[in-house]
Amino acid sequence: MARHVAIKCNYNDGDEGIYVGFNGTCSNENIFYNIEERGAIWCTQEGCECRQYYEKGFRGKRPINPCMESVLFKYWEFGAGTFHTGDKAGEPIHFNDTGLGKIAVLTTRFRGEEEKDRKIIGLFKIGKVYPEDVSILEIKADGKNQVRLPLEEAKELYFWDYYKTKGGVIWGSRLQRYLSDEQVANILIDLEKTVSEERIQTTVKELLESNFPGFNSTIIYPTSRGEKVARTERIGLQGKYGPTGESENHKKLKKWVINNYRALNIKGVKKIIEEYQFPSGDRADILFVQEGNRSVVVEVKTIDPYPGCYQVLKYKALRCAEIGIGLGSNKVGTLLVGPHSNKEIDNFCRRYGIRYIEKP
Repeated sequence: MARHVAIKCNYNDGDEGIYVGFNGTCSNENIFYNIEERGAIWCTQEGCECRQYYEKGFRGKRPINPCMESVLFKYWEFGAGTFHTGDKAGEPIHFNDTGLGKIAVLTTRFRGEEEKDRKIIGLFKIGKVYPEDVSILEIKADGKNQVRLPLEEAKELYFWDYYKTKGGVIWGSRLQRYLSDEQVANILIDLEKTVSEERIQTTVKELLESNFPGFNSTIIYPTSRGEKVARTERIGLQGKYGPTGESENHKKLKKWVINNYRALNIKGVKKIIEEYQFPSGDRADILFVQEGNRSVVVEVKTIDPYPGCYQVLKYKALRCAEIGIGLGSNKVGTLLVGPHSNKEIDNFCRRYGIRYIEKP
């Protein structure tokens, strides 16, 4: 029975910018890297135009479309390659276990990354196979369901978070690995939640509906990579705290609020959730779920509390909408914890019913 397929691509930075590369010849720097540092199999072959260009000291005419990777997002097709060593050297490799309608997941390792860091850079639904009457040598997108990911988002999509083998994080020499419905559906579910472009969201949603109707994510972390935080968590935290992440002082202040909620007169607490994520993607530092369908949203600030005034108001509106009550309901309380207040902050909090506590 045909399965989905993951493809191992040599890193190509052609036309890389907002989106991942793989749309033109590599930069000289990347040609050097693939040949000298990574030792990529095709890049080091005598017949490779990039190697010939490299040996000429990067002088003369630059190669044009020298490999499958350089036209990956131009033609949306890929071949399984050929054997370069051993008794089968020169013979084509076949896609033995995929077919029309299946998903091809495109992966690579960016410069300096190890195998455990392999990323997903895009995907497409297989619409054509070549040749049609024998074992498949090449697959091509259907022209509609195809995704080239933004560079920064691809760098957060780890292949080994979704694919697990008994041997651990080892790909091997072949260009392809085969994936189950569950593995590909989990990739798409995470993408739909976190990718920023509406166009890509639409494509991903259509792929889920057509290939995996009614599928509910059962992804369990960690997988082969040993990562303990799901992509949705990583993206949410990075969006809130920036690339350097949450500071230790901020973490400590959150813990202080949680450990002292009784002294802060937060009553009837049934559940405490750190980094509570709303359907909009916004995240409250803490959500206290109370008896009687009540709750308290909390924002903590270690430096300037003024932006937190607006944030905690937003979280109240989001929580009211989430549980289906009016935006002015007193069933959702607000708490802002920060450094010394001032008159402007005091007036704001008084006007909108925000409870303010100065941090210890």
